[in-house]
Amino acid sequence: MCDDAKQCKLWSIVQSQEGDAMLISELAQRTGLSIDTIRFYEKQGLLDETHYERSENRYRHYSEAGLQRLNLIKMGQLTGFTLNEMRHAIRAWETDELSPTEKEHYLCLKLEQIEQKIQALNAMKALVTEKLEYLHEGDTLSMVEKAS
Repeated sequence: MCDDAKQCKLWSIVQSQEGDAMLISELAQRTGLSIDTIRFYEKQGLLDETHYERSENRYRHYSEAGLQRLNLIKMGQLTGFTLNEMRHAIRAWETDELSPTEKEHYLCLKLEQIEQKIQALNAMKALVTEKLEYLHEGDTLSMVEKAS
């Protein structure tokens, strides 16, 4: 099954994760990100060696934690976080650089920013809905006018 200690270690990691280890192509497919984007995130320090194990052929076998980290990054970007912001927050959080009080303050600030974005999105949604209704009313009026 495995010829040397390093190969056995990798095999045991793969087995212990019950098939969760994946190559970058599968990771890309499961996250909807391109391979280049995943590599970019690695270079930016958002995805590190704690999220993958290298095999003898130097292929990276990504863990479920890597998948979760990439999904967190995608969600963060959708809500307006910059990559730099996420990198610093993740690093500070994981290294316990922030006290529990500072973590709470940071999360409350982010929650407030997200609420502001939700309000802005809802305002834009209302405007677009209003414009669509106006267009539909205009079409209805023009059809009535043509019929008479």
